[in-house]
Amino acid sequence: MRPVIKILLADDYYIVRRVLRSLLSSEKDFEIVGEAADGLETVELARELQPDVLLLDLKMPGINGLEVTSSVAKMSPQIRTIIVSMYSNQAYIDEALRRGAKAYVPKEATGDELVTAIRRVSNGEIFLSPSLQIRSTADPQNRSPQT
Repeated sequence: MRPVIKILLADDYYIVRRVLRSLLSSEKDFEIVGEAADGLETVELARELQPDVLLLDLKMPGINGLEVTSSVAKMSPQIRTIIVSMYSNQAYIDEALRRGAKAYVPKEATGDELVTAIRRVSNGEIFLSPSLQIRSTADPQNRSPQT
């Protein structure tokens, strides 16, 4: 039997959190330990609950997901952040990973893909959705600008 993976859900849309909770609750080794609707609440709950994995939207009220990622990485580096976002251009992906995210999954991904991401990052791996890898190499519009 796998060890239980404690998960904190952070998205400003209630319905998204409900869908994620419903999807992930069917996995016997996942436990949803909390939910947050804005960036500041997310940081506070991460500090308090110390989840194994934080599922985090990029666009959050208060402080955005990139700022939350940085704060959580500094505060509790053992918490593995997975960005789950509708924004999938290369600049967002690169910045999220630079700030400490361990995975990036687009919201159009399958439930199985998200479950795989959670299990992989909980084992210490970095995970990029296969659709992002294909898009980032195939579509020059998704690359971050050279500075």
